[in-house]
Amino acid sequence: MSRFVGFYGTQLRVLRDWRGGPFALIRRLLLTLIVATVAFMATAYVMSPGFAVDRAIDGAVAVILMALFNALIRPVVLVLVAPISLILTGITVLTLQVLAFLVVAQFAPGVHVDGLSTALIASFLYAIINTILTSILGIDSGGSYYSTLIQRLLVKSAEGHSNKPGLVIIQIDGLAHPILSGRMRAGSVNTMSNWVRDGSHKLAQWEAILPSMTSASQAGILHGNNDDIPAFRWYERDREHLMASSNPADAELILSRISNGEGLLSNNGASICNLMTGDATRSYLTTAAIKAEGGGLGDSQAFTTFFFSPTGYLRSFTLFLGELFKELIQARRTRRSGVRPQLHRGLKYAGMRAASNVLLRDVNVSLIIDEMYRGTNVIYVDFTDYDELAHHCGPERIESFQALDGVDQAIATLVKATEEAPRPYKFIVLSDHGQSLGATFLQRYGLSLGELVRGLMSGRATLIQTKARAEGSVFVNSFLSEITRSSGVGPSVARAALKSKTTDGVVDLDATDEPTGSTIADEGSIAVVGSGNLGLVWFTGFDHRLSVEELEELHPGLVASVAAHPGVGMLMVRSKEFGAVVFGPNGTRYLDEDRVEGEDPTVLFGPHTVMSLKREDAMVHAPDLLLISEYDPELDEVAAFEELIGSHGGLGGPQTAPFILHPVEWELDEEIPLGAPAIYRNIRRWMESLDIRLGPSATPSPVPGPTASGDQ
Repeated sequence: MSRFVGFYGTQLRVLRDWRGGPFALIRRLLLTLIVATVAFMATAYVMSPGFAVDRAIDGAVAVILMALFNALIRPVVLVLVAPISLILTGITVLTLQVLAFLVVAQFAPGVHVDGLSTALIASFLYAIINTILTSILGIDSGGSYYSTLIQRLLVKSAEGHSNKPGLVIIQIDGLAHPILSGRMRAGSVNTMSNWVRDGSHKLAQWEAILPSMTSASQAGILHGNNDDIPAFRWYERDREHLMASSNPADAELILSRISNGEGLLSNNGASICNLMTGDATRSYLTTAAIKAEGGGLGDSQAFTTFFFSPTGYLRSFTLFLGELFKELIQARRTRRSGVRPQLHRGLKYAGMRAASNVLLRDVNVSLIIDEMYRGTNVIYVDFTDYDELAHHCGPERIESFQALDGVDQAIATLVKATEEAPRPYKFIVLSDHGQSLGATFLQRYGLSLGELVRGLMSGRATLIQTKARAEGSVFVNSFLSEITRSSGVGPSVARAALKSKTTDGVVDLDATDEPTGSTIADEGSIAVVGSGNLGLVWFTGFDHRLSVEELEELHPGLVASVAAHPGVGMLMVRSKEFGAVVFGPNGTRYLDEDRVEGEDPTVLFGPHTVMSLKREDAMVHAPDLLLISEYDPELDEVAAFEELIGSHGGLGGPQTAPFILHPVEWELDEEIPLGAPAIYRNIRRWMESLDIRLGPSATPSPVPGPTASGDQ
């Protein structure tokens, strides 16, 4: 009972201590009442006669009654349900949403609702109209009563307060340094831009080496080790297995290989929406933690902040629909205008875009705020919004820039939320890689890399070829996987609905599109993988990496023909006599002998190309053939070996030029850090200046107190 008394007492203190005083509170309440009443009356107009309101004053009374119901009863019910299950919480929220309308119909004069279905539809329509009006009028949802209340509850539940800063690290997936700096000059991304202009933060570039993609970069950034990760997907001969970083079982295996227990998040840290965990104390929507007990989605109570406000999650639903329709309109406009390059973007992609740009973003923000109000030492989150759009629309197209602005606004929300946190927080914003534009290899030449190689083998080979997938879909799959792994009626329904897309407890909405796991291993089979414009080929029927001499004997002229293809910038293969050899259009580079014949094919791709290729060549699971596509230095365009016009994974263009935006009082130990482990090294040193230590020298931080839902 004392918990509930404390909860209602906190509500009264929120009103008493309203920022700006009583006048600001009254103004906020009146404005909210007017907007809500207009939305309520508009809903009745659209849904008449099933839902009807006699007079405007009746609508105002109904809005007040709903507000009282949502303030007095709804939070208590959520507090009791949240510890049980996320699915149950979602069902409860929908039930309360309908119940609020039915209660209004019983007690508000002049309001008529003719049944459950009408109440459900009306509640959603009311939320949509209310969200639209709120956006038009520019009412700050972050300063709402429920936003302030949840902040107070979370801070109250934190175990002690501290003057020692914590650290929030925000990864904007796929954003290149030159593109971010360009947007700053263009008057966009104003939160990050103002940090730089005000002198609180410094924008710097670092260089991603092969392979320039998320799992390798996150392994390096979070764990300081990204060895033996040749691409986003790769073939392992000893296991006859096609690895995929997006597969939870494979991600867990990658983590076991690279982690020494001293990840950036190992001392009271939280991982949110990542591939790797950073050895986090708590993980949410983290691929490598999904199959671990209690991993992946994380504690269901942590999501209470997302559902706490009666309009917050409905706002997300409304914006989801808006984003979906916006994508359909923008895709049609792109097709009609003849923009090149472009991809087909259907309804499935529109749904993925809306989920990534709205739902995942809002959930991420809620989880970060929850962790900040716990007093967590370090929080690392990956926003995939920009990367998802850039893959399909292009890294410098208007759709991608709009997604980037959305992430910048989310950062502004997080900065504002720190004002009530139990400790101060410093912010680092970085990317794991950039992206390079270009029509794909298939678009340019009418066949895929796998089809090219197979054709040079007389067309008789069994081809195992992966297809493109952006990071946004990975985390949608993570979310659905954890829902189906829960217990109760809701998860049972989800399991039945997603049965055809579920393997070993893991949901994959693209399951029919891409091979994973065990593959055919005979002398006539090849596994072909595209990671952006990095192409990898394994002849799977052999127990060792084939040399160029063996390949020439098996398939005469194959290596020379692939290397001479106009879509190939360079091809690396191992020679028994010369070691690693790189063939280009007009010359050959012998890596082990540091010798060149004709034109050096590596020069076009930058000064660290030789080092990157030698590193790939030394990996345990190096491919028989490694290719980098053609590259146009004038336009900075490449030809991806997967169907994405914005790509990363290889070399050429801004894909290898990610950024780091860090507090100005911290210095990088080199002008342009080389490789993701260099970022780990610098951030670990900066964390030590905050007295957040890792490894044997670490003093474990106290276990944080429960979240507001658990405490209240």
